[in-house]
Amino acid sequence: MNQIDNSNIIHTIERFMAGETSIDEEKALYAFFERPDLPDGLEDYRPMFAWYASLGESEAVSHSVSPEVAAENHTTASESTVRLLPFRPWQWLSIAAMLVLLFSVGFFLRDTGSKIPEEYLSYEGSYIIRDGKKITDLRVVVPEILRTEAIVNDRLDAIDMSLEEGEDMFDRSVLDSYDTSDPEVRDLIYATLDY
Repeated sequence: MNQIDNSNIIHTIERFMAGETSIDEEKALYAFFERPDLPDGLEDYRPMFAWYASLGESEAVSHSVSPEVAAENHTTASESTVRLLPFRPWQWLSIAAMLVLLFSVGFFLRDTGSKIPEEYLSYEGSYIIRDGKKITDLRVVVPEILRTEAIVNDRLDAIDMSLEEGEDMFDRSVLDSYDTSDPEVRDLIYATLDY
């Protein structure tokens, strides 16, 4: 079935898509789509078959298999087959380069992304609730804990300072309300205020 014309083109395309065509039939199919006068509705197939035709000769692969092996490997229309197209050396090189790049990036991200500083390990088991979600990632939790500790320490320092100011004001008011010219009274007041 090497001769393809307008009457059997649709059937040949269907067989091609199912992987049931021979090399000669595929070559005839490629040649059919190189014609300038394609039947209506087949113009959309032209780029696809031009691409397949540009992949080059795959006859070397088909001739290295004996006719008996080829007959054994022939599948029926009901069986599904996978068709692997041969790659050119530059295509294999680009695939290898892409894989090396992906593995390198993955290795780099694995090492830098998962390291938790050693000082964070003492907070193991800690968590915070943010927007109703429990967060246990120490890289998020520990800075939040340290920030909260800093806020609490600032507020405690402010309370301590206001208590010291209040105590000083109390001491001055007590000293102002008594006559401190007598050394015994002054010593008694200071001893009482130093409690």
